[in-house]
Amino acid sequence: MDFGDFFSFDKRLAPQLVKPIYWIGSVLIILYGVWGFIYYGFGNMLVAPLHGIWFMIAAVFYVIASVLALRIATEVTLAVFEMHEKLGAGPAATTSTSTPN
Repeated sequence: MDFGDFFSFDKRLAPQLVKPIYWIGSVLIILYGVWGFIYYGFGNMLVAPLHGIWFMIAAVFYVIASVLALRIATEVTLAVFEMHEKLGAGPAATTSTSTPN
């Protein structure tokens, strides 16, 4: 994909952006989970040890559930773009599937 494709709309940009957004989102979710594990888990351990353990377990569950939900959303998004291309609604498909009158 070169710079000219950016202005001509011959190629779709969004399907190529989904994967980097997935990886950035995964890293941010993991960092937030680690921060919550340390900050809330160990912070609450000083006051109430059971609450600290609960927050540690919740942080691990949050990371697993959030990364899984992000993965599912990414796959659904990519499936929608793939269906769009296969149904012939894209710019490349309109030129090849048109019939002469």
